[in-house]
Amino acid sequence: MRKHLRREEREEHLEKWRTGGMSKNAYALKAGINPRTFIGWTWQEAKKKDTGFIEIPKKAFTRCFSEMVIEKDGVIIRVPMSVRLQELQTVFTALGGAQ
Repeated sequence: MRKHLRREEREEHLEKWRTGGMSKNAYALKAGINPRTFIGWTWQEAKKKDTGFIEIPKKAFTRCFSEMVIEKDGVIIRVPMSVRLQELQTVFTALGGAQ
């Protein structure tokens, strides 16, 4: 087997693993991939999906807002727009978001 797979080949393996019901280790061994390498691919894929903070350009707001609403796992938090950055970081950290 080649040392490096193309991105498309990696994505095919990840899709087969997701739909196949096998553990990461079992799938990697069956596919002839080093299990540590395969687990690294799954970690990289998960990291890509973690969007963290999303910057919203100021021009996107067409009117003045008094608060932002954050919803995660069914919990709704209303944060005043006057909140300081440090306080907002504390809220996101408590929600399990990026720091």
